[in-house]
Amino acid sequence: MKKITIIAIMALFATNIANAQAPEDLENTWQKTITVKESQGPIVEKLFMSWAEEFPGKLVNLFYEYKFTDGKIDKQDLDSVNVDYAPKNGFIEIYSSKSTVVDVDGNFNKGEVVTREKILQAVYWNLPSGNKLFGVSIKVDGEILSECTVMFYEYNVAKGTLTPRAEITQNVLDAIDHDTEIFVKLPKQGRDLKYFDYASGADKVIKWNGNGF
Repeated sequence: MKKITIIAIMALFATNIANAQAPEDLENTWQKTITVKESQGPIVEKLFMSWAEEFPGKLVNLFYEYKFTDGKIDKQDLDSVNVDYAPKNGFIEIYSSKSTVVDVDGNFNKGEVVTREKILQAVYWNLPSGNKLFGVSIKVDGEILSECTVMFYEYNVAKGTLTPRAEITQNVLDAIDHDTEIFVKLPKQGRDLKYFDYASGADKVIKWNGNGF
């Protein structure tokens, strides 16, 4: 019965699975108000699942498989899969990697074996208003470069909606000079963001000021 349930859930979230979580597509589509579905689960899971219904994809499917198989994920053709689900921290991270042979010239020599990563992080924390700030950050390694994106929403507890906070996202993008290869790491602890600055070769921090970055 559990296996049938998993299959049904995968089918439910299969629509546009190839592109729905592609960073370059999300940059143009993420700013929509999302209705948060009623759930008895932890808040981060409820927010993430509501977001995932709008933007389904393979990483989301890995999370559902993790939930419905008690953490026993079928790696299939992937080299590595890991789900870090920490509801007490309001944090979810889904990671997968796969080694492939490069078939186009780019940052690597043609024919070279490289590891491609896909990472999705989701987190929430409390705002002074009593609402929640919900963030999602995604990285997908491509043939030539990585594509990354980050987005923030405000969860209105009374209305049950996720509303885009474009100005907060804009501040983060300004901090990384709109570099679409930079993966902004969301915090499992604290509220500051981290990223690796390729120009300086150093880790950088984007500080939370209480209302934004």
